[in-house]
Amino acid sequence: MTMELAIRMFGQALVGSLEAAVLVLLIAGTLRLCRKTLSPGWKYALWFLLLAKLLIPLLPGDAGNQLRWLPVPDTLETRLPVFEAIQSRAANLSAAAAAEASERTSGGTVFEGGEAASQPASLSRTSDNLLLQIAAFVWLSGIALALLFPLAGHLAMSRALRRETRLVVPRELEEQFARIRADIGIRPAVQLRLTRLVSGPALFGIFSPVVLIPRDLAGRLDEAEWECIFRHELTHSRRKDIWVNLLAYSLVSAHWFNPLAWYGLRRMRIDQESACDANVLNVITSKEAYASCMIKLLEIGAARKIALSGVGFFGSKKLIARRIVMIRDYKPGRKKAAYTGAVIFILAGALLLPSALAADKNEPRTNPQPAAQAAETNNDSAKEIQLRLKIPKDAKISSRYGYRIHPVTSEKSLHDGIDIAGKAGSDIFAAGAGKVALSEYDSAKGLTVKIEHGEAWVTEYRHLDKLAVEAGDEVKSGDVIGQMGSTGESTGPHLHYSTLKEGEYVDPLSVTVIGTEAK
Repeated sequence: MTMELAIRMFGQALVGSLEAAVLVLLIAGTLRLCRKTLSPGWKYALWFLLLAKLLIPLLPGDAGNQLRWLPVPDTLETRLPVFEAIQSRAANLSAAAAAEASERTSGGTVFEGGEAASQPASLSRTSDNLLLQIAAFVWLSGIALALLFPLAGHLAMSRALRRETRLVVPRELEEQFARIRADIGIRPAVQLRLTRLVSGPALFGIFSPVVLIPRDLAGRLDEAEWECIFRHELTHSRRKDIWVNLLAYSLVSAHWFNPLAWYGLRRMRIDQESACDANVLNVITSKEAYASCMIKLLEIGAARKIALSGVGFFGSKKLIARRIVMIRDYKPGRKKAAYTGAVIFILAGALLLPSALAADKNEPRTNPQPAAQAAETNNDSAKEIQLRLKIPKDAKISSRYGYRIHPVTSEKSLHDGIDIAGKAGSDIFAAGAGKVALSEYDSAKGLTVKIEHGEAWVTEYRHLDKLAVEAGDEVKSGDVIGQMGSTGESTGPHLHYSTLKEGEYVDPLSVTVIGTEAK
């Protein structure tokens, strides 16, 4: 993984974490307002909106950028899927380009055309880039540590279970467990095991889960209480709660610096237990036996001790007290609660995970025109010119046109084109027929080509490695004008492609068809 990619992923995590924090507060507020009308199952289901919000940016394609919250004020630009870390790469110039750049300097500070190369500004940009690299490294290290601890715990528990001498499970418990397992519809692969390694009942294991029962608990519960424990753990298995927890923890680990993300994970686990309790209460005949079982575990002094890849019947005293109250007040089969939960879930999904239309409505504009006038201008622009840019087969758009906020300086700036990442040395083609207006080196843009397409339109190609045209040349669409590189202020091989209409930058994708190079 290159540092450039790490910085871009860090930028995505910052924006995603802000949205996740807001979503956690909204879900928690909804649960508080509807605590008496929502069923435990629907309370748990609402947290899947958080998982979806965290998962979408990791899916293939541009879904993470397209799914926007509506409305997004202009003063709060959240569209920062990627940003270009500023770092001088003049040392990567070819010998010919470096020589050409040297001829255009006077004292190493002024380029032809009178542009002053501001040394303090360059140092400031380098400092910003160093901070970004450090922040990205710390972020990745935090993810690694967050994932390492539970992984180590799971491996240690698995190793301890393999080394432990198997204890004989009482026959009556084995038969009762098998009967309940068949009643729920769980495959026989889920086994029952007595062990000294846990202090409370738990379901452990990812691919071959096993219900673990503390050895000291055998002989201290009656048949009804054992039924409650077995049904609870087997319900966790049927609902794939271990897999859900692993996914949730992995997603939140990318936002380890965000306390609200961890709060959301903890609340989701609490509501998961309540939903499991409710599922069991819909089947058993005695709520008193269920509550009595929890109270007995409190009296015995059992405490939860299980790895992340497990879910347990027991928990903290505060959680147990809350679950006992839920059990006491639980009334199965409430249609009103089910309907209320479904409506809230649908509305929440529609508001918090909107369609891609929201992204189109929040695309930045290059000048402050009324919405209708801007739309009309864009339509006219598309009719006036149609460009076609051929790119290498393995190249892809890594950054789009639009405004973004720098995560360190908080400065708002326009990314005036699209970045196309690819292999250094790949041919770069003219997007349309025209006349080369500029073919030279710039300290920030690197080797750059500008092509005029009539009086109104100009295309610009930056950070090239080599130039194949000179100012004044006439080119046709598809002619080679240079090679992809990383000259100027660039962090890796890519083409920065911009389009201008009457001197104003416009979104290249509104007038350009991107196609792969024919092999």
